[in-house]
Amino acid sequence: EITPNTTVSDIEMELLDVKRREILRDMGRRGVHVAPEHLEETTERRRLEQSENSGTIQPRLVDSLVLTIAELSAGPVLLGPETTVYLPDMWLSDALFFRLLEKTKVVLGGTVSLFKHLGRKKCIREGMDVEYEEEVRLSPAIKNNTLFRENVAGLPDKSIYLWGVKSLTLKDHTVNLLPKLKLHEDNETEEFSLDAELGEHVSSILGAKDSSIWLGKVRKLRLERHAINLLPKLKLHEDNVLEEEFWLDAELGEHVSSILGTGNGTIWLGKVKSLKLNHFAVNLLPLLKLHEDSVMEEFGLDAKKEEYVSSILSAGDRSIWLGRVKSLKLYNHAVNTLPKLKLHEDNVMEYFWLHARQREHISEIFVKKDNSIWLGKVKKLELWNYAINLLPKLWLHEDNVMEYFWLSGWPKREYISEILVKKDSSIWLGKVKSLRLEWYAVNILPKLWLHEDNVMDSLVIVGVNRYMLQEDYWILNKIKTARSALEVLFPSKTGDSQTEQLLGPGMDGGCCGWKIKQIKMDRSTVYALRGIRSDKSGVLDRFELTNPKEEEVKKIFRSDERVYLGKIKQNGLIVPPSIKEALIYTLVDEEDVDSDCRAEELSKEALLQSPSEADHPFIKKRHL
Repeated sequence: EITPNTTVSDIEMELLDVKRREILRDMGRRGVHVAPEHLEETTERRRLEQSENSGTIQPRLVDSLVLTIAELSAGPVLLGPETTVYLPDMWLSDALFFRLLEKTKVVLGGTVSLFKHLGRKKCIREGMDVEYEEEVRLSPAIKNNTLFRENVAGLPDKSIYLWGVKSLTLKDHTVNLLPKLKLHEDNETEEFSLDAELGEHVSSILGAKDSSIWLGKVRKLRLERHAINLLPKLKLHEDNVLEEEFWLDAELGEHVSSILGTGNGTIWLGKVKSLKLNHFAVNLLPLLKLHEDSVMEEFGLDAKKEEYVSSILSAGDRSIWLGRVKSLKLYNHAVNTLPKLKLHEDNVMEYFWLHARQREHISEIFVKKDNSIWLGKVKKLELWNYAINLLPKLWLHEDNVMEYFWLSGWPKREYISEILVKKDSSIWLGKVKSLRLEWYAVNILPKLWLHEDNVMDSLVIVGVNRYMLQEDYWILNKIKTARSALEVLFPSKTGDSQTEQLLGPGMDGGCCGWKIKQIKMDRSTVYALRGIRSDKSGVLDRFELTNPKEEEVKKIFRSDERVYLGKIKQNGLIVPPSIKEALIYTLVDEEDVDSDCRAEELSKEALLQSPSEADHPFIKKRHL
């Protein structure tokens, strides 16, 4: 390490003089300008400078420097914008190299290999040893000045060697360094990030050949703005696994203008765990190629403008391979891309979510046939607003078991208009453990078809008032007429077990025959319960009504206005006292429940020879 008190022997100076002259001659042969006075510098001149300063070497301002350990051993030097620094084959710390690019004129005479800057330790090495084998986290903070731009433009491609890179972040003008870098063939980068605000920040790279910039294996890849246009230039390892995230964000059309002409399925990503495309970057989805065995933890698209998805909508149905996807979320216009996606035939999805705020967000799917969009098995499914109308188009596995099913439709009835014209029990869901219906969505209950052995843990109904219910809410008018007639023949009392079966809907199948353990209603009219319970519904563990409608709390219900609840366990009825008068129910104890369960099992055994679900016309359609 050079200090103000460092002295250099005559022999060291003579050896240095020989070596530096060889390098300077080589620079001349390469056409690199070297100041004449630098060539004429001799051992005698240095000795004179040293003696004049009492043996102490003072910093010298030079306009040419061959950066070697031997050269610096001659004494400290001052470098400025007019200094040309010649770098032969050597190892430099990343901090020193980028400082030279920013502050001096840099000329390469070979390959510069970078290592992590380690504080006060030496930043120039003639070779690497174990002590300096530190993986680089490259994120140069360099001012955008003329020197830097000229230096980068003059660097040969792949002339800066990085043996091990943990993270690489280039922003704006530093992005132009990318083709100058050479990564080890077995390099594994944890995070690679490019962000270019202006087109000029990537203009020098756009002419490069596709797949010419080797990245090796990358765990997380993030491109923003104009840097997205460089995606075809990047080359990932054939066995690459993007373990963390692949993320693109293009706020302007020009951020993807240079890449849209790339052929579909030509940009290799390998296996991807999380894929997120934002704004205009959504249009790039058809260009990406995933491994056939890719298992994606999360796939999400958000398109607030139709132009964000225009390229996808022109693609063929099921032409964009996603493989296995655990979480799939589509928002706004991105919902229309759903038919274009292709999932693995054995896909098991943890979470499927669609949110369409406007009718045009689903306009492309309306023309598709029912049960034409394969999802496989889905554990949690949520549809919001207009996306509810797409439910008949979805095709679930015949053995599907859904942990949670949630429909939220407020404040428009048209969110469910396409479903209301469907036949009852025509939309197959398989087994459902928890069902939540909000606002207008409660009207589609009779259209749903569950597995015959399904036992639902909970049904939640939220925010339903009487005006949201259909005028002929399922069989409401028929029930009222039948109940009024029966009241004349069989005067009833709340909890009268002799008349409950007659007063219940008594339908064969449909939602009124579902086995449900708990029903909770919040901010809803008690009339939303009509048609859900019948004498075939089994015993409820719990029924709870929270935040009831004020007018119903004060209302005195006539006999023909009461709602059938059926059998419910002792202490399981959690409603205001006035609401109890609106319900027809029977409280039962555990022994009665056990007896009912045994009777039900015997009934099932007797029906083993009856037609199975496979004979249902919709099931047959699936098998075909």
